Amino acid sequence: MKGLFSAIFVSAIMIGSTALARPACPPREAGSAYPWQNFKPIRGDHQAIVFVDVDKTGHPLKCALGKNDIPDPETRFRICRTFLDDWQAPPAAPQDPPVRTIRRDFTMIGNAHQLADQKARKQYFKDHPEERPECYPTDY
Repeated sequence: MKGLFSAIFVSAIMIGSTALARPACPPREAGSAYPWQNFKPIRGDHQAIVFVDVDKTGHPLKCALGKNDIPDPETRFRICRTFLDDWQAPPAAPQDPPVRTIRRDFTMIGNAHQLADQKARKQYFKDHPEERPECYPTDY
């Protein structure tokens, strides 16, 4: 009898824990904007057009900056390095060439923009209680 009670107890815990389990967070492209973020430039922001050559799998091969207002050469280098190390494009379609050039608009936000985003994030989760904050890291 004691064994039967233990089996029922363990089964009830397992069923309860799977009912409480949350679905996985949706996948996101590295560097893509969050739903609350403002795309309009705010004083103190810096922008660049980034061109990344990628292979058929979407793996970055080469990076170059187009028009930009980023004054420091080291920062410009690090932007490209980040795209090469941490970013990946979607895989190519069968008709695409072996190497494609992808354009991304890059914004390095300033302090005013960062404060505005923090305020908008709080409001977003108030307005969308079905969304889970843990699916949207704050280290962006």
